[in-house]
Order: sequence, then structure tokens, then C-alpha cells
Amino acid sequence: MNTEKEKRPWFRANFIYDKKEIFIVVLFLLVTFTVEGQNDSIVLKPAKKKLTFRNPVDNAVEVGSSLFNNMRVLPVPILITEPALGYGGGLSLLYFHERKKRYNSYVPNDVTGVGGLVTKNKTWGFGIIHSHTFGENRVRTLTEVIKPNINIDYYGNNSDLLSKHPITIKLNSWFFLQQAQVRIAKSNVYIGASYMYAHSEVSLDTIPGKPLINALIERLNVNSVISSVKPMIVFDNRDNVFTPTKGINAELSFNYSAQWLGSSDDYATINSNFWAYYPVLSKLYSGYRFQGSYLLGDAPFYAYPYVSLRGIPAMRYQSNNTVVAETEWRYTIYKRISITAFTGLGKAFQSMGNFSDIDWAYNVGTGFRYEISSKQGTHMGIDFAWGNAKDFAFYIVFGSSWL
Repeated sequence: MNTEKEKRPWFRANFIYDKKEIFIVVLFLLVTFTVEGQNDSIVLKPAKKKLTFRNPVDNAVEVGSSLFNNMRVLPVPILITEPALGYGGGLSLLYFHERKKRYNSYVPNDVTGVGGLVTKNKTWGFGIIHSHTFGENRVRTLTEVIKPNINIDYYGNNSDLLSKHPITIKLNSWFFLQQAQVRIAKSNVYIGASYMYAHSEVSLDTIPGKPLINALIERLNVNSVISSVKPMIVFDNRDNVFTPTKGINAELSFNYSAQWLGSSDDYATINSNFWAYYPVLSKLYSGYRFQGSYLLGDAPFYAYPYVSLRGIPAMRYQSNNTVVAETEWRYTIYKRISITAFTGLGKAFQSMGNFSDIDWAYNVGTGFRYEISSKQGTHMGIDFAWGNAKDFAFYIVFGSSWL
């Protein structure tokens, strides 16, 4: 016999009979949706990035881990041991702009840097630089604005007296540089030009007991302006702009300074620069540097070409023309740690007629590197260098020694 309950439609029967079960199901769904909603809010909320100086792959100390994952800022200490300036130091901050578009070939990051320094002989300075690459290495630009106040030893232009008893030049200056290079088609050749403006208040110390020479020196205390344009042609196929391991960077330029541009003097300098990098073995890398400068006309005495080698005071060997050759070798001894060895020579001479009469300047040195950023392939370290005049200096090196 059918009861009243059995005569009810199935949906009414189930509704009445399963009211408790439906309440439990609804409660369960509400709890589930609430928890899932909370979980969704946790997922959508960005995780706070932890500042770390460890690479997640090899757990090695690496500035780049925090640099590129968090701030993209690299602090670079400046330790000055240049014999012509005295001991000193400072700090620069490099900001690596994020490149959103990816390319098949190597394209360096855009970099903006600010920094300042001071030395024992009261040299100081500060400035800002910005390097920018448009497209796939299509256009490269460099901008610099620097305020240097330099006190530097001056050894004269082949002067027997000043070479043994240098005097101090004081340059209270402002410096501006704008450079642009355009890539030719898909080659590694660039053509471009730069404009440089430098205004300096020049003063020199006198030599005790030399009144006649001091009278000549005082005539050099002037306001000097260099305003120049420099067309150039460049070949560059380096695999890295900071610490290259393979490739060539060669440049031929003509630096022209003229009074109609606002300069104090009319002169020009032909510059040839060649840097080559070659991996000899899997852990052994070599580098080669050849540079030459040739002066045409009469430049300010502080703007003459000079031999630039580690371990040799700046402007010690200065003349109308200079040639420099140097090689550096780097060997990886353990993971990110490398040792370096280098040597070079250079000569400053007035003309080819007295080239053989001038002695060669030379240097030898060693140092070490640590790869501070595997993402950028950037190394940093210290070099110790000795010059032929028994000078010694050490240098904090960021990237290439020839950067």
C-alpha cells in the first residue's frame, strides 16, 4: 500500500526529504568558494622579492642576482691609485634598463650611470652618463656630462727638467660629450660622429728657485675651451661590451677642434684604436690592444696625446704622436674566479725623425677577476701594475681593463 509520501512527486519528495543534506551541501560550497577565493587572492598578490646576492643556479655570490631581479642597479666602487692623481676613491651607480624586446643577436642593455670621486691631492668630480642602443644594434648613442676638478702632475712635453720634477696642473672644468653611431645594413660596421665641449680654467704651480721658468708658466694660466667634432668609422663584433671573450672592436677617427666651433685652438688628432679578444682554450682568454694618436696643429699643452698604460702615471710620456701595444691574458682557476697577467709598451715622439731616439715605456702586471653577473657576463677585480720608471699602482677594474 502506497503512503502519502510515496504519492508525492519525486522532486517534492526529495526536496522535503533532503533538506538537511542540501543545507550541508550549500554550506560546503560556500566554504569551498570562500577558501578558493582567498587562495586566488594570494596567487594574484605578487610575492615580495627577496634581496639576495646568491645565484639560484650555483649559489655563488653574484651582484647580478639582486641587480636584475630586483633593483637592476649595480654599485661600482672607484678606487683611484693613479700616481699622477694620488690615492682616492668614490662610487658610481649603474642602472641597467630592462630591454623588453628580444633579438637573435647580442644587444647590450641601455645603461645610465651617476658617480663621484675625490683624491688625496684634492682632485674631485661628479657626472652622469647614458648609453643607449636603438633596435637590433641599429643606432648606438652615448651622452656624458661631467664636472671634473683635476689636479694632476705634469711632466712636460719631452722636458728634461719637468720629467724629473713635475709640476701640478689644476683644471677646473666642465665636460660634455654626445656621440652617435649608425650601423651599416646588417654588417658589424658603424659610421658616426661625436661632439665634445670642455671648458677649463687652467693654472699651474710654480717651481721654487726658477723665476724665469715660472714667468713662462704663469703665461699658461688661462681659460681654455676645446670644442671639437669627431667623425669615425667603427667595426665591432664583440660578444660582450663589458668583459668580451671573443671579437674585435676597431675604430678610426679624426678629432677636429676649431675656433669657428668655439675652441681656443685649431688642431686635429688622428686616432686609430684596435682591440681583439680570442679564447685560446676553454678557460684561457687573450686580449690585444693597439692604439695610435697623431697630432696635427697646436693643441693645448694638456691635450697632447700621451702613453696610457697601467702602472705608468698619466701624461708622463706625452708628445705629438703616441703608439701603444698591450696584451692581457685571463685564466679561470675555479668557477667564477680568474687570474690575469698583462704587459705592454708605448712611445711618445715628436716625429718619425726622432722615433728611434725615444725610449720605450713598458709595464707588467697581474690581477684577479670575479664574475659578478653571469647574466651580463661581467667580471670585476683588481690589477697590480709596475711601470718602467719603478712606479707601482693598483686598479679596481669593472668589465674590461680597456673599457
